[in-house]
Parts: sequence; structure tokens; C-alpha cells
Amino acid sequence: MKIIHSNYLEYEIPTDWEIEDDVDSTSVYCPDGEGALILSYYSIVEMQETLDENISIMAKKFIDANHVKLNHALILDGTQKGKIVLYGMGSTPDQWFIKLWVIARYPKVVFATYQSEKKTSELKKVDQIISSFTFTQN
Repeated sequence: MKIIHSNYLEYEIPTDWEIEDDVDSTSVYCPDGEGALILSYYSIVEMQETLDENISIMAKKFIDANHVKLNHALILDGTQKGKIVLYGMGSTPDQWFIKLWVIARYPKVVFATYQSEKKTSELKKVDQIISSFTFTQN
């Protein structure tokens, strides 16, 4: 199922998944699943560093504020057409699995997190959702 957010972001979710929109965020989940994908939306008003640096700072602030323990350093992928993706995975203080992504095309940024009690095959579907992100305009 194709989702369009605020006329600038399109993505696909599996037909059996549900979506709940709020003003600043979106929850995407399978009703019989293990976790939820939470999307938050931002616009860069004034950029004093590169887009790579800007999204790295955003991710670091989230990781520090939420005491996330990463399994490895964040990975920056600039090879995807029309967007830059920064991602990493690890665990929360209560030992839940978490994966986070920062997907950007200036001036738009989508911050995404997926949390579940443990890492399961559901993560493959979540990765597909994130991969489907297309910024249609700035």
C-alpha cells in the first residue's frame, strides 16, 4: 500500500500493516507483529554544517538522550538515489532491540526508529519500508 506524507514523501507498507498519523509523527505496525516503526518529520531551517553532519548530530543526540547502546558505529549510505540514509542498531536500557534511521534530502529529514522486544524477521519488512522512501519534492 502506497503512503503519501505531506505531499513530499512516498513509501510502501505491507497491505496487512496499519498506520496511525499524528501531527508530528507516524506509527507503522503489523497488528500481529512484534514491534512498531515510528517516523518523525523535520525540516532544516538553517544548515550550518553539511547534510551528513546534520543528520549525524541528530542521531547522536537521540542515542545519547535515550541511552541506546549501539552494536557498531552508525553507517552512512549516500548511494541511494535522491536521499542520504544514516542507520544503526543496538539495544535500549531495558534490553529491547532498536534500529534507527535518519533519511534525508535537504531540507526534509525523516527520523525513524523500530523497537521490539527482540530482533525478529519482522525487521526485514521494516527495512523494505525504509528502502521504499522517496522524496517527491523539497
